[in-house]
Amino acid sequence: MPKFTNTERNLVKSLVAILSIKRIPDIEVIAEIKKQTGKSISRISLYKIKKQIKKDSYEWYQTLREGHYEYIHEFKERINEIVWLQQKHHEIIQKNINNPQIQQSSLVELHKLNLTLSNYFDVAPDIIGNSSISTSSKNHDKAIPASEKQEAIIV
Repeated sequence: MPKFTNTERNLVKSLVAILSIKRIPDIEVIAEIKKQTGKSISRISLYKIKKQIKKDSYEWYQTLREGHYEYIHEFKERINEIVWLQQKHHEIIQKNINNPQIQQSSLVELHKLNLTLSNYFDVAPDIIGNSSISTSSKNHDKAIPASEKQEAIIV
């Protein structure tokens, strides 16, 4: 495998992940890597990259699964990201008072973000509740009222 810079390595991993999800044949993935980096890789190298992506994904999943707060933290980060994107769209709308086409596009995206955020808030109690339930057995079945669980997470 040729030497890649860190930026190129991240690009290659990203390309392999995205194109693999789309079920693009290996030959085309290799061609796209060559096109974007100017460097060729073999099928064996591609296989090793895919294997590393799977290993990294598994380790990430294990961390979320085993960590009491990891999944909730990751979920909260997604909510924060959506809120940030909403703020940016509000800024775009306000800055483009004389450009209704840009406002319209931003409003469409804002609506999608609102729906996603609403869905996240709908499932949040289940995620918090399931997390608390799975750890309560470790704490010798100490019952914590739902209102206290939610207060602890919100604070």
